Amino acid sequence: MPKPDQAQHNPDPAYIRSLIERAGLSQRGAAHLLGVPERMMRYHCAPADSDSYRPAPYIVQYALEMLAD
Repeated sequence: MPKPDQAQHNPDPAYIRSLIERAGLSQRGAAHLLGVPERMMRYHCAPADSDSYRPAPYIVQYALEMLAD
């Protein structure tokens, strides 16, 4: 298992969505497993040019990477 490395932060919503898909989860399921509000997960997955986009923190990305492996 790789150790967390903040230098690998990639908040690109397409990457976050791909991790959720690779983990076999819905956005709702991913939010539930990670203990974040569903709305926040939707913000992280929204297109980067939309008003609702919020970049995912590295800890969310890392947790999704662990679920996707």
